Amino acid sequence: MTRILEDEKIGSFRIVEKIGEGGMAIIYKAIQPSLNRTVVIKKLKDPNREIIERFKKEAYVSATFSQANVLAIYDFIFYSKSYYLVMEYIDGKNLRSIIDYAAPISPRIASLIVREIACGLEYIHSKGITHRDIKPSNIILSYKGDVKLIDFGVAKDETPSKLTVTGMIVGTPSYMSPEQANGDKITIQSDIYSLGVLLYELVTGRKPFSGDTNTELLMKIIKGKFPSPRKYNQDLSWRLLRIIKKCMHRDLDKRYNTAAELIHDLDLFIPWKGHSNKAELLTDFLRKYESSEEISMSDLVNPTEIHTKKTIRFWFNTLIMLMICIFALFKLNQFFKDERLSRLSVQTNIPNSKVYLNNHYLGNVNGNKAIFYNIPSGNYIIKIISPEGNGAFISNIKSIPQAESSVIARIPLTNAKSRISLQTSPKNAIIFLNGHNCGDSPILDSTIVSGKYKITFVKEGFETYTTEIELESGQNYILNIMLQKK
Repeated sequence: MTRILEDEKIGSFRIVEKIGEGGMAIIYKAIQPSLNRTVVIKKLKDPNREIIERFKKEAYVSATFSQANVLAIYDFIFYSKSYYLVMEYIDGKNLRSIIDYAAPISPRIASLIVREIACGLEYIHSKGITHRDIKPSNIILSYKGDVKLIDFGVAKDETPSKLTVTGMIVGTPSYMSPEQANGDKITIQSDIYSLGVLLYELVTGRKPFSGDTNTELLMKIIKGKFPSPRKYNQDLSWRLLRIIKKCMHRDLDKRYNTAAELIHDLDLFIPWKGHSNKAELLTDFLRKYESSEEISMSDLVNPTEIHTKKTIRFWFNTLIMLMICIFALFKLNQFFKDERLSRLSVQTNIPNSKVYLNNHYLGNVNGNKAIFYNIPSGNYIIKIISPEGNGAFISNIKSIPQAESSVIARIPLTNAKSRISLQTSPKNAIIFLNGHNCGDSPILDSTIVSGKYKITFVKEGFETYTTEIELESGQNYILNIMLQKK
């Protein structure tokens, strides 16, 4: 086979240098004088009929593409008994060399790279094309921060073709989906699976499946069981783990259906700053990758030691955060508690009287005045009873949050007969005693037979108030009711 030397020409293109060679093709960097631009020329080597058809197919499949993350194809030529594909030149590095040197890569950079590839896949999938060979060497990261998907040599559109049939395996084994490894029908979800394998390798520096032979490797892929990425990188977040596992799910129904779904989850994972300065971040990353300053002391430490230190730091930070959260919750609870509570001031004419709220003992009035704290807001019946239990003051009160309610109680002294005074604020409320109209308030020092009574206060424009009271013989009662407006 004829070798092309530097400064020779392929048609109108001038060869600058040879930049790569694979089993199927030789890659040259060249200049297109008519447009004064640098291009890449792929020359098919040692062609047979099937390889020529596949080479042509790559040209035809790629020629219609126009998307930022997909390598552009400029021309397909037959010159001097050889086939050539003229493509866009990208000044950068392929992901294979980056992974071999720099992995594991930070999750933020890795997710940005994978998101760009997913955008390229979303575009070609919309054209009815399945790439079928997503792997690091088919992805280029440029010095401008662009991510390009290349090599559609085994891509397949929806048009029937004799190049591949069910049962024939195409692609690179380590990045194949279970259905691809099994020789089953390949869909766009196969590309998504391969992209998940790539993301796994970016953040761990390892492939999820390994084997001494391709057969052993393919059997592991078909079974679908792989170590959690956390085994190799304990700093990975649960959200990124979920994305990787969903990409690589053996069950198609539980895998991402489209690249758009994957992009959506990656957008939620990537911080907003990552979206706004994406090109700058990727450019800086590539520059550091090529810089000798990139190798730090951490690169020389045993990985197990690194993970041990990271684990200790993780649990220490977790403990600190837990303590902060507990303290914050305590303060927050105290704040809301204070927001809901009030104070109650009670003055009586008889020292050491007992105070009850809704028949629950609250405390004693030591002397003639006392203040009770931490009273929950709400409506209450307050009962103040003399120390001997022969006199009582009863009223309704409303406790307001962060305020002080005040009650001035005049407890009636012991009388030979049981008496009751019924007062309301405002006055002139109709008073019903066990359903009988007793007149308008106030009713003062009325003699009444001991026993249980249902007392109702009715006044137009105010809420009707009803209470029950048991009057004991020989005691005096004052019932002072503040009516609430409707």
